[in-house]
Amino acid sequence: MNISEKTVNHYTILSLQGILNASSAPTLRNYIAGLPEAQSLVIDLEKIEFLDSSGLGALVGIARKKKSSSAVMKLARMNDRVKKVFEITQAYTLFDIYDDVSAAAEA
Repeated sequence: MNISEKTVNHYTILSLQGILNASSAPTLRNYIAGLPEAQSLVIDLEKIEFLDSSGLGALVGIARKKKSSSAVMKLARMNDRVKKVFEITQAYTLFDIYDDVSAAAEA
């Protein structure tokens, strides 16, 4: 999995590309651990080709850590494959999800 980073309106935007599963979830967690704890995030999921329960678990864990440090984590640009996982598991109820990265950073 590849991760690119930029900043918009005091949010760190992480664009993920590839597969988010048991083997790549630690990469995401380690990357985020290197960011300031109180830094709010928008995670762009448009280019995620596959998401499994480990990847979803990593996103939930990151969101909990951000919330405990009074930061925010939002998700943006879910493709149909990722949306399906969120719908099946009803995980969409746990996150603020946006169709656009800019809208997420401005909300």
